[in-house]
Amino acid sequence: MKISELLIHGGMAHKNAVSFYGRNYRSRATRNKNGEISVELHELKSLPRWLTDMLGIPLLRGFADTIYAFYMKWWTGLLFIIAPMMMNYRIQATVDVFTSQSSDLAAGYATGMVSGMIMIFFIMKLSAVSKYHAAEHIVHNLYLQGRPLNLKEGKKASRIHEWCGTGWLFLLIAYTVIMVFIPIPTWLKIILWFPFYGEVMMNENKYFRMIVMPFKGITYISQFLTTSKPKEEHVEVSLKAFQSLLEKEEKVLYKSTTIA
Repeated sequence: MKISELLIHGGMAHKNAVSFYGRNYRSRATRNKNGEISVELHELKSLPRWLTDMLGIPLLRGFADTIYAFYMKWWTGLLFIIAPMMMNYRIQATVDVFTSQSSDLAAGYATGMVSGMIMIFFIMKLSAVSKYHAAEHIVHNLYLQGRPLNLKEGKKASRIHEWCGTGWLFLLIAYTVIMVFIPIPTWLKIILWFPFYGEVMMNENKYFRMIVMPFKGITYISQFLTTSKPKEEHVEVSLKAFQSLLEKEEKVLYKSTTIA
């Protein structure tokens, strides 16, 4: 299924919940303390047509995806912009330490950043978030593959997803380490990151995917660190969030096509 055809673009895992984002709405299903699942639907700002079209244009889709992140949550969009800047400058600082070109303060910042990331992923792996993260991937994979949205199919679906957000972060780390050795200005490395990740993550050409498979592999492997095998209860929550949103988005689509 092409990105431009999707009614549901992606999702997010929480401590005891799963959220999904569609073209017009966001859903969030939560497993309450009494064991029941509650669902909330919130209307999103409408995506401009030019942004949707831009997601399908090579070299520009990475920029478009960053803009789209602001429509999901403002802090997600901010992360998409700040992370490449921080990563490029701090990893460069780390390399400079070993070449005696930087201060101990810069080294401290770089070490602190890496230590913080390791701690975050370690805590995430041990918590229920990693199971809900996997359940989110499983259900969205069923949708992308056109398979029935139920527990039986969910047990057979992979928890590795093409467009995982944490995979994006590991890809950023790999890109930054490689670019340290490319003699171009840091600001240019940051700008080039956006078309790079856009093509690695979203280009659907099978020949191009063969070329970038080593980078794509990084995003796949990283998901074994940020997801854990979910139980039925986790997949149930993800299914509830997804099905509620899909039903709402299909009604909106039907209404718009009927009016047209």
